[in-house]
Amino acid sequence: MKNAVQFCGLVLVVCLAPIAFAQTSVSLTGVAGQTYDGIYVSPYYATVGGVSNVPVVCDDFADESYLGSTWNATVTPFSNINSSNTSWGIAGQNTALYGAVGYLTNLVLSATPGSTAQIIDTFALWAVFDPTGVEAYLASHPITSGSLTTAALCSSIFGTNGCTSSVAVAGGLLYTAENSGYTLGQFTNLVVLSPNNKDGSLCKAENNCLSQEFISLSVAEGGTAAAYLLLAGFCCMGAIFLRSRRLAARTVA
Repeated sequence: MKNAVQFCGLVLVVCLAPIAFAQTSVSLTGVAGQTYDGIYVSPYYATVGGVSNVPVVCDDFADESYLGSTWNATVTPFSNINSSNTSWGIAGQNTALYGAVGYLTNLVLSATPGSTAQIIDTFALWAVFDPTGVEAYLASHPITSGSLTTAALCSSIFGTNGCTSSVAVAGGLLYTAENSGYTLGQFTNLVVLSPNNKDGSLCKAENNCLSQEFISLSVAEGGTAAAYLLLAGFCCMGAIFLRSRRLAARTVA
């Protein structure tokens, strides 16, 4: 019986390994075309695990991504996020903030392309993990005319009077996203694409990663990574089942 327990434990480790460390290739292929203050806003388009034209949303204001670049990323469903499997998690950020990221990502994807709302949603999403970086950039690159000034954008994001503070207060979109009780389990339609280093390890956000971290619709909607996970799960469950049948037969004999 002891040997059986050891075997099952080994099988479970092998089975869970691809789920915990699933990786896929990501290529950034396009942008929606909307820019604000010299920055392209989300969504962008990527080929993820062989699936082309996947809308992806960026949650990383510090690192850089370039059209045409390709990298490997760790794929993590929102329900599985922890402090060791996302770029912001290993950077020491509170992983519960991904609940706000999920809420804002869905706002970005549902907004009218090129709309003012999509600009506000994008910058608010960047501000979840890097509020000081977003506020400082907007304050130092002021737009004082047009349909959306940077002062108005800061007010919409942080709930403050212009770009004077990066602390979210009631009335701002960032405060709403972070204080409405959104949980990771509410966003089963989303996965995190965290960039890997060249050696395959997960890259810590704000550490010169090969790419920014992105959020995409679940790879289960057609991606090869999800198919791999499903196949691995079935194979492992089958292995456990067959082993239990053999052990049972030996006991009966």
